[in-house]
Amino acid sequence: MREVGAFASLLVAVGCAAAPAARPPGSAVEFSEALPTGYESLGSVHADCRQQPRDHALAGVPAVNLACGRAELERALVEQANARGGSVLAGERCRRAGARLHCNALVGRPGGANGRALAATDDAARRSEAELPATVASRVLIDVEARDVHFDRRARAAADVTEFTAVPIGHVELGVMRARCDVDACDDTEARAGLRLAAGGLGVSDLVGVRCFAFDGARACVGTLAMSERDPETDPSAR
Repeated sequence: MREVGAFASLLVAVGCAAAPAARPPGSAVEFSEALPTGYESLGSVHADCRQQPRDHALAGVPAVNLACGRAELERALVEQANARGGSVLAGERCRRAGARLHCNALVGRPGGANGRALAATDDAARRSEAELPATVASRVLIDVEARDVHFDRRARAAADVTEFTAVPIGHVELGVMRARCDVDACDDTEARAGLRLAAGGLGVSDLVGVRCFAFDGARACVGTLAMSERDPETDPSAR
């Protein structure tokens, strides 16, 4: 079985079954081909997203659509398993239909008193600021203003997007990105995490001069997009 940390950055639809005591969102959840012997089922979970074209200008695009991949969907499943009190995701299946990607799995935990104790006493580390819960990521909208820029570099994790106060030497500005939501739909930390999530999804490595504020019932974080002039993955001399 393989272990995946908790993150979820995607629109999530939860299957049926009553949920026991929730596990901390940073808890470890393992993946298995089938529900192990002695485990009880807590029902199914599923998550999906729709891949967003990397246009120069974006307006009101959910952050989840800019980071649409299997790894992100698996983190969404893990978040849901934690909420159910589960410790294993069994029989995961992912399928793509056009721009839409969908994954589902069965949640399980050890049967009897041992399973209940695990859900109540697991004190694994909480999610980092770079991680955004699925339910929040779907409410964070992204706007991008960029000219004469093609976002053609590989996507990267939100944790791999670095914030600077000024554009680093050897880097170029690409445009401005804003992450926004209703004031009661996310806080400043989550809006900022949405900014990093979306920037990474576009393959952008840097955010410069990020500032967050609230106005007229909305919350927003704004930053300048930047990346190195030369791509080290395609230009060996840039390494």
